[in-house]
Amino acid sequence: MDAKLAGMLHTRAGNFFASWRLAADDLLIASQVLKERAESFDRNSLAAGDPIPPEGRLGAVELMLKGMAIECLLKALWLKLGNTLVKDGRYVGVRGAADHDLPQLASAAKLAINDLETDLLRRLSHFIRYGGRYPVPKDASELMLTRSPRGGAAAATVWSSPSDGKLFDALVSRLSSLLEECATGKIGNRINRQHG
Repeated sequence: MDAKLAGMLHTRAGNFFASWRLAADDLLIASQVLKERAESFDRNSLAAGDPIPPEGRLGAVELMLKGMAIECLLKALWLKLGNTLVKDGRYVGVRGAADHDLPQLASAAKLAINDLETDLLRRLSHFIRYGGRYPVPKDASELMLTRSPRGGAAAATVWSSPSDGKLFDALVSRLSSLLEECATGKIGNRINRQHG
């Protein structure tokens, strides 16, 4: 394949919302497989000093994949609003949003989110940037405790079950519904009315 054709295909696929939607679906499926595997063993069966089996070490990667799925859904929404992510064979990203910053991506995609959703997206952003793949973030400041809208402070890479899981599922469902509505042309009004 020559460079011109590669650039054309890259630009077309990168600006096609369904490509991002499909990637999100794949990431959600993979995160579900990891979740089911992690839930297949009883943590209470471990005695002090026992090695943690592979099933007990999947949580951070599961959350990274969940965060990446939300990122793909938000980018699909960004595209459906008439924007682009790729120009002349180069990924240009979302104007006004840093890489892997889900609250900024939601804002750029005009998705109104409440405080709990903002906090959830902020924490998933940490899992994407480092929590699910590296031992440390690029900057030590990301390790600082942060205030929760539910009260108190916690590390950025924390997940509360089942409340965070329910909030995540509701957000994915909402994004999926919005993307389905894109074909009807009603999306702009609905995005701006939600959780305003």
